[in-house]
Amino acid sequence: MNLTQLKSFVTVCKTLNFTNAAKQIGVPQSTISRQINDLEEKLEVRLFYRTKRDVQLTKEGQTFLTYAQEILDAAQNGINAVKQLSCGAKGRLSIATIETDHWVLGRYLKRFSEQYPDIAIDVTYISPAEALMEDGSDKYDFHFMYQDMIPENEELETFVTHEDPLCLVLTKGHPLAGRTPSAEDLQNEKFIMISEEENPTLYMHAMNYFKTLRLFPNIVNRANDAKAVMLSVATGQGISILPESFVKTFNTRDILDVIHITDETASIICAAAWKKSLLNPAAALFLETLKNK
Repeated sequence: MNLTQLKSFVTVCKTLNFTNAAKQIGVPQSTISRQINDLEEKLEVRLFYRTKRDVQLTKEGQTFLTYAQEILDAAQNGINAVKQLSCGAKGRLSIATIETDHWVLGRYLKRFSEQYPDIAIDVTYISPAEALMEDGSDKYDFHFMYQDMIPENEELETFVTHEDPLCLVLTKGHPLAGRTPSAEDLQNEKFIMISEEENPTLYMHAMNYFKTLRLFPNIVNRANDAKAVMLSVATGQGISILPESFVKTFNTRDILDVIHITDETASIICAAAWKKSLLNPAAALFLETLKNK
């Protein structure tokens, strides 16, 4: 039994899908299946009921999950402690953020680092499709994400950091650039969208905007990455709707035109979330920075 097997097991428990678990970890599905089989042989029990359409935990799997998660958490805590010793830091802060939040997060981190230069900060970029805040997960001190992504949990506290407005993204020199297009204008356009599976919050807000226009968009393609969407738009394959922060992040002014959507509902609320317990002293200090804008 090793940590790789345990990580595969826990990931399959969270997704209940071997294919999705493999994508999250970044390995072939056959590797996940082999690791689960090896783990079941080692434990001499079945951990999952598996069919072609369904994956469910057995009672043995449910019992083992708690211990597997504890082992992985303990290993991560050990890694963090060793890093702390090796770099001579007086503390360590761990943050997960979606890409749209990083420029806002950067302002908080700059102010925090100026005040506490000896605290090391780990920042991990995550996909909006990832579910990172399940019960029992304490891998990160703070999560910066869309407010809609944060689960209802009495153990969590949240803080709204900003709103990210949506905008229409067009190829440079597009006939619609520089004006507010009507529903009729947009009806004749092809749309390249972020897939609902990759970014359900963004997809939902874009669809709601279309509904306000009573528009049935002609969606010709969906991508799992904002950069892929913008590349498709830049090469004339269609137009898109993206958060303003995405366009700012990739500095696309030379290849794309942007139309800001004036509808007040066409924006996504972004927030920070953390556990009320906040056992990490460095996290408690960062919370002070977060709340003192």
